[in-house]
Amino acid sequence: MSAPRQGPGRVPSAGLPLGRFFGVPVYLSPSWLLIALLITLTYSDLVTRSVDDISPTGSYVVAFAFAVLLALSLLAHELGHTAVSLAFGMPVRRVVIFLLGGVSEIEKEPADPAQEYLVAMAGPLVSLVLAAVGGCLLPLTGDGSVARTMIFLLVWSNLAVAVFNLLPGLPLDGGRLVRAGVWKLSGNQLTGTRAAAYGGRAVAILVVAFAALTAPLDGALGIGNVLLAGLLGAFIWVGATQSLSTATVSARLPAVDLRALVRPTLPVPPDLPIAEALRRAWERQSRALMVVDATGSPRALVSESHVMAVPEGRRPWTTVADVARPLEPGLVLGVGLSGAEVVEAFRRTPATEYLVVGRDGRAVGVVAAADVARVLQGRGAPAGSRP
Repeated sequence: MSAPRQGPGRVPSAGLPLGRFFGVPVYLSPSWLLIALLITLTYSDLVTRSVDDISPTGSYVVAFAFAVLLALSLLAHELGHTAVSLAFGMPVRRVVIFLLGGVSEIEKEPADPAQEYLVAMAGPLVSLVLAAVGGCLLPLTGDGSVARTMIFLLVWSNLAVAVFNLLPGLPLDGGRLVRAGVWKLSGNQLTGTRAAAYGGRAVAILVVAFAALTAPLDGALGIGNVLLAGLLGAFIWVGATQSLSTATVSARLPAVDLRALVRPTLPVPPDLPIAEALRRAWERQSRALMVVDATGSPRALVSESHVMAVPEGRRPWTTVADVARPLEPGLVLGVGLSGAEVVEAFRRTPATEYLVVGRDGRAVGVVAAADVARVLQGRGAPAGSRP
């Protein structure tokens, strides 16, 4: 699976570093231990039936070894995405192998449907190549041997990984292929994302339903597959929903214009009590407070949330400096910024308020992150912002 970095909660947190491939750091998430345990417990019985004269302990060891080799196969799958992404100049922040597979954290969206298609196909092609190599090696092993059982499991699992990832729904690779196709036909990336995201929701339901219907046929292995299918279904559903949300937000980025969102701002000295600052702001219909020095130069921005957290009875004795954040380069934005530039600036330096300056470097006003969020959520510009 490959996924752009945008979208809260889409990518699992990093864990044990495994090294760097193509200059990209690779991590093994602690959650992988859960799937390794599940594979060890559920596949040990299959190993016992397949390998001649193997002890119970030996069957667990072989099953765990299969879990490790499967993780390496998933890593190869993700490195396929990574190599093609880097070839197109799309940075990859990291690769993570986790409970439900792997994720390549691609930093930016593809420029066109062709790039989308090639990045998405790279992973499944690697899995198919691994399955083909295993298929060629299989006749060289003896019946009832550990090697034959291991290679058979790897052939089957890589085929399963390739086929599963080609299912037509985000966040799977097949979903990205659907998005590329619809994007090409419609000329609109958002339309492609919507089609692929709804496909992902349908895939999530079908994966769980199929596992539940076939579980009685496979005994303990079937129960393990149902548990895994439930986790996969939940992951796909959440990923599809987040992909849809991210695409919708991206479509609204052109509406983010700092000139339209700047709040009328009142400059105040640092020792001014909050109560008096609020009175002056109300009188002058200002919606933001900026702390200035004796020369009138901006030095800090008053946090609206911090002001509201001060009890009303303490506001006459609490100064604006006590609830202000000193200015730093990341908190100063040019008035000409718009769209993705604003969001990227927010990502680099998270804050609740930012100072907006004109080309001459003079303060124009303050923009609140909450106001930008309103626009991205489709709720329009807040009352009181300047047109």
